[in-house]
Amino acid sequence: MLFLNFKVYYTPETTVAASDTIRVDLLKQLRGLKGALQDNADVKMQRLYPEGYLFINALYGLAWCNFMTDLSSDSDYFKEGTAELQKTWNKIDSDLGRSPFNEELPLHYGAFYTGWSTYFLGRKLSLEHPSKRKETEVAHFKQQCNSIAASVKERIYPASYYGRAWPADAILCLAALSWHDKLFEPRYADVRKDWLDKVKNSLDARGLIPHAVNPSTGKSVESARGSSQALMLIFLREIDEPFARQQFSIFQANFVDSKLGLIGIREYPKGDMGIGDVDSGPVILQIGAAASFVGMQTMYAFGDREHGIALRNGVEAFALPWEGEDQKVYLFGWLPVADAFIAWGHSAEHGLHEPTPSFMVFHMISVPICIALAAFIWIMLKPKKPTSHVLHIPW
Repeated sequence: MLFLNFKVYYTPETTVAASDTIRVDLLKQLRGLKGALQDNADVKMQRLYPEGYLFINALYGLAWCNFMTDLSSDSDYFKEGTAELQKTWNKIDSDLGRSPFNEELPLHYGAFYTGWSTYFLGRKLSLEHPSKRKETEVAHFKQQCNSIAASVKERIYPASYYGRAWPADAILCLAALSWHDKLFEPRYADVRKDWLDKVKNSLDARGLIPHAVNPSTGKSVESARGSSQALMLIFLREIDEPFARQQFSIFQANFVDSKLGLIGIREYPKGDMGIGDVDSGPVILQIGAAASFVGMQTMYAFGDREHGIALRNGVEAFALPWEGEDQKVYLFGWLPVADAFIAWGHSAEHGLHEPTPSFMVFHMISVPICIALAAFIWIMLKPKKPTSHVLHIPW
């Protein structure tokens, strides 16, 4: 309890190297993940999570992208990141990376694989000087964007698997089109506009993009949930910021919550109850682990720095960080995909050096818990006086 009360006042460490400001904690997290991936953490995650291999690599690569954004291209850290991005892309664009997905879907390999892989490739290309981009990667990116554009004209939310579609996957696809138009000759503005018009006509009862839909009709089969909402909002902002801000306001009202004096993101909207699953991770007091990890970045993206920092510091306390000289891992390194989520969230913190929010309510709740724990331990350890026993013989 003392550890938790201390860690909620976490402040990230930074240092200056040459002309660059280096986020030391984030760099340690990236190197911790680098070591885990060298030890086949992505293969191990695939055994636990349907898309574990792709997901951990994509999040790791995107965290590097955010870390590198403010660095000069001749920095040693930038060069290290460039090498890691290439290794990450080689893994994503491999038979192993594609193996969980079906090539025969209308959008080849499905919206999840196409969305994450194409978006990541766009981010990678954005950090490379045009003269240093590989022609094969540029051609592949453009071809994938063309396939996405054709697919979303047919269906609002292309399937990720046969008969199953999640809007979050489609939003990654559309965000990739936005990156195409930033990097190359714009061609997909009308596609994004037409797609958004359809999305606005298929919202759930709260006015949010649903969690899961029928791919044939685009109709909701599961209403909005915190984990997917937090994720979608980050990428929706790159597609259409005004609409994303409308969605964020509804999300704030329905999913941002406080439990025991700490800020968290609910997995299910206020008034609804549910349990955790493979999408949400653990759900404790209705606060979702994945939703809160991703929610850090969501808050930063929409300027809610107070809640973003409160989420960050709550994660820092309860995710049990272990820090060495050159690495930092969470949950004792048992679940590297959680490290990838946290690193990706931290990577969006650019310039967040504002005062830490007050955690007074959490401290006040902690005091009686500490007293109760101390009393319990004292009672359990207190020597017991010997007592006499009478033997009853049953005749």
